[in-house]
Amino acid sequence: MVRQIAGGATGQSQMLGRLAPLMMIPGEAWLAIIFPDGEEQWHVLSNDEVKPRGELVELELEDGTNYTMDPETDTLSRIWRQDPRRARLAWSPAKAALPILKEIVRMSQNIEAAGKSRQAGNGILVLPTEISMPAKPAPTGAPDPDAPNLPAPAPLSRFVTADEVRVALQEAMAKAIQDPSSAEALVPIILQVAGEWVDKIRHIKFDSEVSDKAQAAREKAVRRLAMTLDMPPEVLLGLADLNHWSLYGVEEEAVRWHAAPEMETICAALTTQLLRPMVPDADVVIWYDTSDVEAEPDQVEKVRTGFTDGVVRAEAYLRELGMSEEQDGYDLTTREGWTAWVLDQVRKDAALVPVLEPLLRTLVPALGLPELKPAPAAPPTPPPPAPELEQQRVPDTREQLAAAADTAVRICVNHAMKLAGNRRRTRPNHTQLQGIPPRDMHLKQHLGPCQPAEVDRLINGWDEVLDDEICATAGVSRDKLQALVASVCREALTTGTHPIWRSDR
Repeated sequence: MVRQIAGGATGQSQMLGRLAPLMMIPGEAWLAIIFPDGEEQWHVLSNDEVKPRGELVELELEDGTNYTMDPETDTLSRIWRQDPRRARLAWSPAKAALPILKEIVRMSQNIEAAGKSRQAGNGILVLPTEISMPAKPAPTGAPDPDAPNLPAPAPLSRFVTADEVRVALQEAMAKAIQDPSSAEALVPIILQVAGEWVDKIRHIKFDSEVSDKAQAAREKAVRRLAMTLDMPPEVLLGLADLNHWSLYGVEEEAVRWHAAPEMETICAALTTQLLRPMVPDADVVIWYDTSDVEAEPDQVEKVRTGFTDGVVRAEAYLRELGMSEEQDGYDLTTREGWTAWVLDQVRKDAALVPVLEPLLRTLVPALGLPELKPAPAAPPTPPPPAPELEQQRVPDTREQLAAAADTAVRICVNHAMKLAGNRRRTRPNHTQLQGIPPRDMHLKQHLGPCQPAEVDRLINGWDEVLDDEICATAGVSRDKLQALVASVCREALTTGTHPIWRSDR
């Protein structure tokens, strides 16, 4: 039944992609299930796309067409985050950040206006009327054959108008822009003016300069917005300074703070408004699974260690390496698989040849192994002299019991300190505590000690991992173990120091 929601996995992905911004910004959306021409369609709509028309409801669909709902077959469900004060109203993280968003808009408008003012014009160039510049020479004809040595006319300079200066500037600049290697781009424009008028040339600008304070204020507003939204600040501010493990922590927090609350709201609405009316007696709910996006990165080393220690199967090791069991693994159900395995073991460690000799002779007779004679046995060593009777005694197990008790206390204290660290972590100190194990957050260099009255609340629930078998193995009663763990945690949390693990305290 759940697989049929929105037509399958593809439709569900599109539905969630449409729901996410609506839940993030206005905080509500409408889910319409309609049957135009007998075909089931799922649509996620905003408030503006749902319009009442008397007793009927008209929907504005994605393709721009309008559809009037049929009360007999169609359904319309509201999905919204309830406002803490008035539950019928919608709430969203963006609404809580409206003052910050308005500030960012104002700052951006100021910066944009300054840029537009520079584009509108480059101000006014004020020139004294006494300025002159070389005039273009008049066209001349061919040299007079009767006076071949007649000198050329001297260049003329005359007072110029502002329009002539503007035209000369525009022509020189246009050619310089068109061809940066031209003479106009290298040679300055020459104006002739008396010395007392040089400082009278003024360039008056009307544009607004963007101050560093305005840009800094906008950056601060963006940081405040990042701290306000239901997501890790690094998602909005950028991930350039993070390594892959820190990035995994950010992604995990994004799922917990951002995706999980929205998915809970969506699943609750689908359960109460769709599933319950269809199967009122079924004790089931629609829920979500984020395991695919919460998988830890780069677990190869962990899996390799587990495989070496014999606690992880070869299939899991191959799967983590991205390999296929059929193509890259050993098929130990066939002779060829055993042959490949034996040869690889010997190739890796030649000292295994005596151990694997029977398999090598049977599976790889082409090797022609010679008979391997066992090494001569060493002469027996004489037994040590019997100790004095008074020195013989039965081993004392009290030290073993004390070690087992210390181990049990350490495991329980670690779990309790982890609970306390997670409960003291908040959104403001999230960045400060990145990469710090929860059991160490109470240390003085991190969060520091807490008040004694808070200890019971912080470690509440640690004894869920405690059972009678653990107590029996440790040789400690359940009450004594609970008291020991509470005492160790109380001392560590209130002093900001590492726990002391001794069980005989």
